[in-house]
Amino acid sequence: MEPEAAAAALVSDAAAPEHHPSQLDVFKNRIRLLHDRNTHGFDAWVSLISAAEGMSADDIDVISLVYNSFLLEFPLCYGYWIKYAAHKARLCTNRDVVDIYEQAVQAVPHSVDLWVSYCGFGTCAYEEPADIRSLFERALSLVEKDYLCYRLWDKYIEFETSQKQLIQLASIYINTLRFPTKKLHMYYESFRKLVTLSEQEVTSCAAERLSGKMHTSEMIDGEDSELDISNIIADLFDQKGVHLSPEALKRYSSAGERLYKRSSKIYKEICCFEASIKRPFFHVKPLDEDQLENWHQYLDFVEKNGDFDWAVKLYERCLIPCANYSEFWIRYSEYVDAKGGREIANHALVRASSCFVKC
Repeated sequence: MEPEAAAAALVSDAAAPEHHPSQLDVFKNRIRLLHDRNTHGFDAWVSLISAAEGMSADDIDVISLVYNSFLLEFPLCYGYWIKYAAHKARLCTNRDVVDIYEQAVQAVPHSVDLWVSYCGFGTCAYEEPADIRSLFERALSLVEKDYLCYRLWDKYIEFETSQKQLIQLASIYINTLRFPTKKLHMYYESFRKLVTLSEQEVTSCAAERLSGKMHTSEMIDGEDSELDISNIIADLFDQKGVHLSPEALKRYSSAGERLYKRSSKIYKEICCFEASIKRPFFHVKPLDEDQLENWHQYLDFVEKNGDFDWAVKLYERCLIPCANYSEFWIRYSEYVDAKGGREIANHALVRASSCFVKC
């Protein structure tokens, strides 16, 4: 080789940059090591997430890799779904954020906290009020009977107050009385205030007719327990949608009183169970015996109540903190199967055996 060529080659070799693995490659290797060692330790995965957020907070590929891997192992950790969505909101498009929330509510459909976060995002991201209402209603169809659902109701009320739609607020306030939440009595007070303000808008003659006819016995005994709330709400205004109908307002108030009375009774019966729930979220650490027994007693009570939908939703809520206890999965599947819910039972057993109680 000519001296000039040799010298050039030496310079070229010296100038060649030393190869450093990318952050994405580093975290791929760390995740591979966790899998190779069959390490399912929660703390190891949490440390990995902390490292990714500390070293690559703005690298969505790294963030996505780590969160996706973690949530495959621990899909019930709704707090991490919320954190993942927050990263997506910071670094990606609204569509990307929605995709994460949709994955989240498929994995944990009965988490109030998750729906509160999703609906909060929706109120900021969606332009059409109808789309926001649809999201709230979808959430409520799954968690309305959760004692802690008041956080979702509060957010819904906040949204509709900003929209200044009286009929929407009237619908929400009466629906908050359908089932007891922690803030049942506060919602009843808000309901009564709304009724009082509405009464002031009708003519004095109609108001006198209302006050003369609305007796407590009528309000609590006049109709069946299953109230057609949608029809009551639809009748509140006249055909032009401008003036409140005095008679419809009477039915609205009466229905709310009946719902409140019924829910207050249930509220008193379940308060002891709710007060004993110390850990409503998923964690790998075992629950103490008192916690497990409280869940069994709560489920006993709801099963005896006879409301199948409530029982299913309580089981699903229970199986977030109790996911690693086969006794609850078996109990759930046996209960719903006996009630004709074979598909629900099979789905529960598949979830249990594929992710939570594999042994």
